[in-house]
Amino acid sequence: MQSMSSIKIATGVKDLLSQMKEHPRETYSDVIERLVTERAPDSDGRSLFHIPLWYVRIRDTIHTLDPPIELSCERDNEDFILYNHEYHLLASASNLHEALVEITDEFEENWKDYVEQDIHKLSPGAQLFRQKLISLLSEEYTREI
Repeated sequence: MQSMSSIKIATGVKDLLSQMKEHPRETYSDVIERLVTERAPDSDGRSLFHIPLWYVRIRDTIHTLDPPIELSCERDNEDFILYNHEYHLLASASNLHEALVEITDEFEENWKDYVEQDIHKLSPGAQLFRQKLISLLSEEYTREI
C-alpha cells in the first residue's frame, strides 16, 4: 500500500473532484493522479486538462446535462481559460470557480439566443445548434419547448 498524507482542500474543489470520479469507489488521490497524468503542455507550454460541465442554469433553475459538456481548461499565467468550441463556450478568470460561473453564464446566453428565439427566425445552422443544445437536457424539460 502506498503511503498517504492528509491535505486540506476547499469544499468547492472537493465537490469538483467528486464530479470527476469515473466510478464511485475512485479515491480523490486517484482523480488527482489521473488529472495530473492526463494534463499535457501544448506547443506554447501551457498546461491543458479537461473538466466535465454537468450542471447549467437556465432562468434560475439548475439542470443536469446528459451527456456533460467537456470543457478544455488551460492555465495561462495566472488565469484559467475554459472553452468548448462545439458549444461556443469561452471564459477566463483568475480562479477555476469564477471561470466555471462564467461558462454557465455563457451557456445560458446561448440558450436564450438560440432556444428561446422563434425557430423560424434562425438560420439553418442556428437551428441545428438549437437542437444540439436542447438534446443536452432531459425530455421532461424539453417537452415544454
